[in-house]
Amino acid sequence: MKLLEITGLVARYGAADVLKGLDLSVDEGEIVTLLGANGAGKSTTLRAISGLVANVQGSVKLAGQDILGLKPEAIVRLGISHVPEGRRVFPGLTVRENIMLGASNRKGVGRRALESEVDDMLGHFPDLRRLEHALGWTLSGGQLQMVAVARGLMAKPRLLLLDEPSLGLAPLIVQQVFRIIADIRARGATVLLVEQNAHMALSVADRGYVLETGRLLVQGKPDELWNDPQVRAAYLGGHAA
Repeated sequence: MKLLEITGLVARYGAADVLKGLDLSVDEGEIVTLLGANGAGKSTTLRAISGLVANVQGSVKLAGQDILGLKPEAIVRLGISHVPEGRRVFPGLTVRENIMLGASNRKGVGRRALESEVDDMLGHFPDLRRLEHALGWTLSGGQLQMVAVARGLMAKPRLLLLDEPSLGLAPLIVQQVFRIIADIRARGATVLLVEQNAHMALSVADRGYVLETGRLLVQGKPDELWNDPQVRAAYLGGHAA
């Protein structure tokens, strides 16, 4: 079943078209990755899905419902959670408080139930368990990324949008973050992933799209993308941003 279906998506910042008629889809239960050079439109695609780009045209459907033009808070309530680039946690709140904020879209859930869910979430992120009362400003980059992902999952999303989760992290922490992403899918979540590290992204993805200046260059399964000489030379020889 197609959970997300994008058709003819055009997004503009000022007079410049960043996305120029993009088509893509994500099936329920998949991890799909977006690859491409800086400025290709990857992060703009996630922002357009989340309702964070004002000047957009085309169609973005979640489970058959067109969501283009809805306000971001309405899109969150429909089941899309966006973990943006930069690990934007609240520095003056504890790890536990930051994670709990992810459930702010879920009305009618009691405090006790939410506390229990945070405990379960910390079980999936054992490195955060010992830090649950630490303030956000004291955390390392990898720890901040785990908090951001855990907060996104607290919304119980149908679709999780991850924007550059490995950016700026040490190689060992990158491996840990991607183990968590694989575990997220194993628990039934659907993920659309923008990632600079093409090797790691394709290691967990079911399919990939390569964007070039706002247009789809090629799509396929990870092995098909690896074996495409043009794509490999341009984007997969090292880290694709």
